[in-house]
Amino acid sequence: MYACLLIPEILKQIFSDIYFSGTNGGLQDYWDHCYFRDPPYYPSQPDRGTARRSLAVLSRVCKSFKDVALDVLWAELENLQPLFTCLPQDLWTRNSNLKLTTQRPVTAADWSVFERYAPRVRVLGDVRSDIFGGIRADFVYAIMSFSSQSLLLPNLRALCCGGCPRNLHPCMRYLLGPNLSYLHLASNQADFWTHIMSSLVSGLCRHSPRLEFVKLHPTSSKVTEVTLHGLLFLRKIRLGLRGNEDLSYLYRIVGLQELHIQIMKPYARVKSQFRTSCLDKLVISVSDFEAFDGDMTEGWIIPCRQLQLVPHDVETSLSVERTLRKLTDRVLFDDLECITLYASTHIGEAFTVHTFTPLMRFSGLKEVDLSTWCMSLLDDDGLGSIVKSWPCLERLELGNKVIWDEDAPMITFRGLVTLLSSCPNLRTLGLVFDATNVDPITAEKPGGGVCNTNITTFSVGGSPIKRPLLVAVALEAVLPCLRKFKIEGNEYDLWEERGSDRNLQQARWEEVSEYIGVLPLIRQHQSSRV
Repeated sequence: MYACLLIPEILKQIFSDIYFSGTNGGLQDYWDHCYFRDPPYYPSQPDRGTARRSLAVLSRVCKSFKDVALDVLWAELENLQPLFTCLPQDLWTRNSNLKLTTQRPVTAADWSVFERYAPRVRVLGDVRSDIFGGIRADFVYAIMSFSSQSLLLPNLRALCCGGCPRNLHPCMRYLLGPNLSYLHLASNQADFWTHIMSSLVSGLCRHSPRLEFVKLHPTSSKVTEVTLHGLLFLRKIRLGLRGNEDLSYLYRIVGLQELHIQIMKPYARVKSQFRTSCLDKLVISVSDFEAFDGDMTEGWIIPCRQLQLVPHDVETSLSVERTLRKLTDRVLFDDLECITLYASTHIGEAFTVHTFTPLMRFSGLKEVDLSTWCMSLLDDDGLGSIVKSWPCLERLELGNKVIWDEDAPMITFRGLVTLLSSCPNLRTLGLVFDATNVDPITAEKPGGGVCNTNITTFSVGGSPIKRPLLVAVALEAVLPCLRKFKIEGNEYDLWEERGSDRNLQQARWEEVSEYIGVLPLIRQHQSSRV
């Protein structure tokens, strides 16, 4: 055997790649990627059957492989059933309701089998399932009677409770250990917040003091407050909000970095008290912007550096503008650096210069992502007046991830040049522009001398194009480090109806890429001949 395969760190990386395809950095990075990002990502476990069987085989190859392979194999569980069914088969059976129950007393030998696997579990639960997976409470209590730590999974880091039978609520305590960093109470059962459950979460600061991320299904602000009380390491919170709630206690969470608010219907036409210190990131998810038309946000003071607004229903550009004005001096402050507005459904009404007006006062903006909104009414002059207000801009995406019905873009190569000259720090660019009639400012010097060497990839969305060579000459002059173009679109675009158009545009932009790749070589050859 190669000596490198005797190093546990290398084996963990290899086995992690087998189990978590596409993951870089092993288990630790995988957990951070899946459970500590927005929105939290829950792995799809049904597709892992082959990987699990491979790891089970690897654990039997040799002693060097065994522990590392088992650590990866047991790292995440959808529920606790696999742990209980790995116990001796004469211990348990399924009753008429298919629930696991004991058929003899649990012994110390049984506990030693359970203890062999339980400490390996790092992630438990799923938003769709009961974490106990149909295990009778008396079976759980019988196993727990042998534990000196009163914990079922002593090394658990992430817990997502999608459901829990009422008679098993006391058993939840056995899952709240000192290593828990992520907690998602996702159950929407009417009787989930029993007295036992409320009492349990009020002691989180004692059971799991190192919690960093807490996500709660919409519940009362009182329950939320006692749940979060005393959690000194809390960094990220995800909450549901209906209005008429006093969440000003969040101001006392000194280290809070990210806050995710889901505003629920029906909207309360009353003021909610909401105050925090300056956040790194604020995400507001809402059915539609109607929630901001009442008094709900009048009591808000939530300064943030990065804001994401996620409306789920179709909105008009006027409603976006009105919402941004309402959030000014409540959420939008001078510290604002990044703003993202997602459109989860296709919108036919385009943004105008007036839609951007509330944001043009924030000269420190570095990132603006409006990639899923229509920009067909924005022309070169409008774009110029907008971007001149954002001299620090490093990332700009406008309309490049959605196809705009039959509307052609009014922005031309001239508008692109204005953008590049106004924002010299620009590094990421997504813009739909009319490339069918590229008109360089001068024949000798396209772009009038404007040059950006930071941008290597240009997301052109549905930008129309006819003459790839002329486009390549013009773009290579203003973006000399450009190497790649992306034609994007989301699930709400119209590419499927215009498949031939997409293929033609894709081919023409690929041709532009080829020209850009050889133009420097042609110039170098010409200069050497001179």
